[in-house]
Amino acid sequence: MTTIPLYIWLTLLSCVLHAFSFTYSKQFLVHSDNRLKLAFYSQFAVGILGFCFLPFVGIDSFFDNIGLICLMGICVMVGQVAYMNALRFGDASFVVPMLGLKMFVVAGLSATLLSETYGTLVYVGAFGVFVSLFFLNDGKLTGSSKALMFVMITCVMFGCADVIVMSLLKNGVNGFQIAAFVFAIPTLVLLPISPILFKNDWKITPALAKTLMIYAVIHLIGVTLLMVAFKLSQQVTIINIVQSARGLVSIGVVYVMARMGFSGIEKLTRRQLTYRGFGGLLMFLSLGLAVVAH
Repeated sequence: MTTIPLYIWLTLLSCVLHAFSFTYSKQFLVHSDNRLKLAFYSQFAVGILGFCFLPFVGIDSFFDNIGLICLMGICVMVGQVAYMNALRFGDASFVVPMLGLKMFVVAGLSATLLSETYGTLVYVGAFGVFVSLFFLNDGKLTGSSKALMFVMITCVMFGCADVIVMSLLKNGVNGFQIAAFVFAIPTLVLLPISPILFKNDWKITPALAKTLMIYAVIHLIGVTLLMVAFKLSQQVTIINIVQSARGLVSIGVVYVMARMGFSGIEKLTRRQLTYRGFGGLLMFLSLGLAVVAH
């Protein structure tokens, strides 16, 4: 009997946590319409927690990799801004599963930078992914083009960040340091100038602060587990395919959170639940086929 590697279990656990945190972030829009502010402040919240880890993980590798670390932080910040805009124009149960498209960004970068090649079944899997988008869009041929555009930008930015993570790991930076650096560094630079960035809309209400901290704790734990999984596997592509399970999990998370009365979460009809659940499963299986074939 084949034993499932630890990094698979860690990635699956991070999927559950991120399915919650990504869906929960929809609640930010209840407190403010300033999506740039919400995107930055959600990263600031995680960054403040990241600072708490720095005394324990150390900064010995920071200056040797400062360029890659800063680039990774920029990719994450731009991706988060794009993601908040995607949530503005699309439901979480539609947007979150589509983040699985990030795997194709990673595969493309790997092919370009690492000269990887792909077989026929990889393209069959890719076709399955695009078919799954039809079901994620409730079986319609039309949808929010703005949501799709922002999701694609998010996938590109997060995909680039994943490739940078693997480069940092190969340079000797450990997963705990990366988890702390990716949020702490942008926070260090941007938080002091937030009153200038957001002018008269920089203050945080107690309700928003509570929402941000709940998001930050769950998200940072998920990121840390994911970094450890990257380190153990040394394979950015396989981690991305397992991550695509987040889309399937998010359908159930949206349904449960809506039933529990969380604000800002759409209530799925039985038809939507069926269509989007099947779409999430099809995307997961299609991405799995692509990775196995590769």
